[in-house]
This record gives sequence, structure tokens and C-alpha cells, in this order.
Amino acid sequence: MKKLMLALASIALMATATMADAPAATEVKMKIKAKEKNGVVKTKVSISHAMLTYDQAKKKGLEANFITHITATVGDKVVYDASTSQFLSKNPLIKFVFKGKKGDEIKITYTQLKGETFFATKKIK
Repeated sequence: MKKLMLALASIALMATATMADAPAATEVKMKIKAKEKNGVVKTKVSISHAMLTYDQAKKKGLEANFITHITATVGDKVVYDASTSQFLSKNPLIKFVFKGKKGDEIKITYTQLKGETFFATKKIK
């Protein structure tokens, strides 16, 4: 019994160390198109995500996982911010416009229900 408890404690410590060393956000495959014309940037973001709702997860015997928040920033300025729910479509396509200029870098960040954060960046053309 003592050996089992020691083994479980060491596994817990390793998991804690790994989580502490993990980055706050992970880069994922997202397609971003951002084009500037007359000072206005038109942006399209395609995110590959299963968007597993509570009902779908229950039927498949899995855990629900969907995008809960999406943010777009240019430099330190937030240009798009949305709280989403499980009713966002699978592999969502998000379109928005903002005032910007060519050469700036746009960063799209999203958070899942499980708390994981992912991002991708692209230069504005």
C-alpha cells in the first residue's frame, strides 16, 4: 500500500511539474486571411475544431469540448473579441473588419471549454 501511495505521489509531482513548464498557449493550424484596403482590414479565420457539444459527447462517451472565447489582437490592441458557446459550427469560419495597415501582425487566440488556449499569427497583406 505504501509503495502504491508513493508511486501515485511521484506521478502527481511529475504531472504538476509538466503542467507548470507548459506554455500558456499552443500554436495550432488555423487559416488566416487578412487584407488591407483603404485603411480597413478584412479578415477571415478558419479554425479546425470538432466543436463537440454536451449531447454529442454523451452519445460518443467522450468529454464535451468546444471553443468558448475568440480574440484577435494587432500589437496590444484588441480588434475582435467574442464569447462563444457549443452552438458554434464545427470548423467555424469567422469574418470581421477593423482599421489597420499592411505589415502589422494579427494574432488569433481561442480558448476551449477544457481551458486550453491556442493561437496563430499572420502578417496583414
